[in-house]
Amino acid sequence: MPFLPTGDTHRVTTLELLFDLVFVYAITAVSESITQHLSPLGLTRGLVVMALIWFGWSAYAWLGNQARADEGPLRVSMFIAMGGFFVVALTIHEAYDDLPGGLPGPVVFVVAYAVIRLAHLVIYWVAAGDDTGLRQTIQHTLPTTLLALTLLFVGALVSPDPRLAVWAAAVLIDYVGVYVEGSRGWRVSAPGHFAERHGLVMIIAIGESVVSVAVAVSHHAIDWPLLIGGLLGIALAITLWRTYFNVIAVAAEHRLRELSGDDRTRMARDTFTYLHLPAVVGILTMAVGLRSMLGDIDSHGAAEHDVPGTAILALYGGAALYLVTMAVLRWQLRGSPSLPRLVTAAWLGVAGAGMATLSAHPLVDIAVVTGSFLALVTFDAVRYGQLTREIRLGEEA
Repeated sequence: MPFLPTGDTHRVTTLELLFDLVFVYAITAVSESITQHLSPLGLTRGLVVMALIWFGWSAYAWLGNQARADEGPLRVSMFIAMGGFFVVALTIHEAYDDLPGGLPGPVVFVVAYAVIRLAHLVIYWVAAGDDTGLRQTIQHTLPTTLLALTLLFVGALVSPDPRLAVWAAAVLIDYVGVYVEGSRGWRVSAPGHFAERHGLVMIIAIGESVVSVAVAVSHHAIDWPLLIGGLLGIALAITLWRTYFNVIAVAAEHRLRELSGDDRTRMARDTFTYLHLPAVVGILTMAVGLRSMLGDIDSHGAAEHDVPGTAILALYGGAALYLVTMAVLRWQLRGSPSLPRLVTAAWLGVAGAGMATLSAHPLVDIAVVTGSFLALVTFDAVRYGQLTREIRLGEEA
């Protein structure tokens, strides 16, 4: 069966949605790994793994924009990649600390990840057809990919501490290599599909924060502190949705449609592949902080010293990172950053540093972060409500 090219009206297929459900499991596994090793080292390890799997997911977002993911040989490639992602997710908890018995976890993790990346390049090259420019660009990325994968294999064979450094270097080579190679040769044939795909992964990340709240609360008998904490967590998830989907998602797709050629490719790379990663990381780390803090609340309330410093860093730092990313996204789309988001991010940074020196109840931390987001979206609604409504309705028209 031949590859079926995409077009301007192409949208996300059901097979890509299934693919993303497997990716959800990988994100959940990263969150669980960080929560189980809640320390600056554990957080760093988790974020390196997150950067790896994000690059793998992004690769298939670009591939599915070149040809329909649910037709022809590309369908088989998606099946292979889903299997690879599932194995990656199964081994994330052993990526740094191999458990006794069984297969070597870090090696299995890297082998599965290599299958994802190499299958992507092979099928992308074939799907390019007679587009010699795209084929040459894919060939130029092969040495960088092979170097990164080689480092991952080397890292899997050394002890955990050097492994972190080696794998971080592999991540750096991947991201810098693609950026240095430039945007020439790549194609974004279906801008609506590309924007929608990244919007769905943002929903996945926000969903992880909801799951974290549910998992933490479900471990204890429900009482007022848990009930309040759970509702604050849901309110935070709603504000995360609003700060992205109320206008940023609409404006990003609209801008992507306006551009063409290398300009469109450059925006797709910078605004979506690169800038959506810190947004997802911010949500993921907030979810880790929420899960840890809500888990500390039992039927008698949390003791003052129960909140780990890393949980505070994850909650406040993740919130600040998310808002800074939203401000930079606005800068990319509108030519100026969002001052309210930068101010709120700065406030959360100061507040988090202050709370780290105190022994406050976990509900106080959750309330401060959630209250800050509620204040931000309320200000947005009052100050920019009419403008954002016009942007949304204008895109729908």
